[in-house]
Amino acid sequence: MKLSARVLLCALALAVVSTPIAAQQTTPTFETAIFNTWKGLHDKILAMAKDTQFPDDKLGWKPHPDSRSVMDEFRHVTIGLEMTSAMLKGEKFDYMGRVKADESKPKTRASVVAEMEAAIAVSYELVKTQPKPLLVGWIDHQGEHYGKLVSNYRANNIVPPISRR
Repeated sequence: MKLSARVLLCALALAVVSTPIAAQQTTPTFETAIFNTWKGLHDKILAMAKDTQFPDDKLGWKPHPDSRSVMDEFRHVTIGLEMTSAMLKGEKFDYMGRVKADESKPKTRASVVAEMEAAIAVSYELVKTQPKPLLVGWIDHQGEHYGKLVSNYRANNIVPPISRR
């Protein structure tokens, strides 16, 4: 066997043997996976809330009369962030009271973004330090809202931020 073939064979054998070891070293822990998923999901939703390619005059658009508007989806995600943070702190959260309080707040992109950023700042720290299994259900729930927002973008012939080149 020529020297180059031996070197190639040895390199291949080394790659095969070391792959499981490398995979084990890069596999995130449950805690890291929860935090990264939580952060990634909410970063995408915040990018949509800030995205002016979805015009302000369409934020009240609903895909169906019985559904939430785009603005209401953003606000609902924020309330979910606040509720999750309260749960992680061991505090009670009055969902209906919070929804009622939300009705009297200004309904502008700037107000929604400011509230979402504040809720995210609290939640990210809590999720990073207390990545409890209950967050799996919350990730699923918030992911549904992200999916609705993506559908709302597409129904209005707008490409969501994550899908842009």
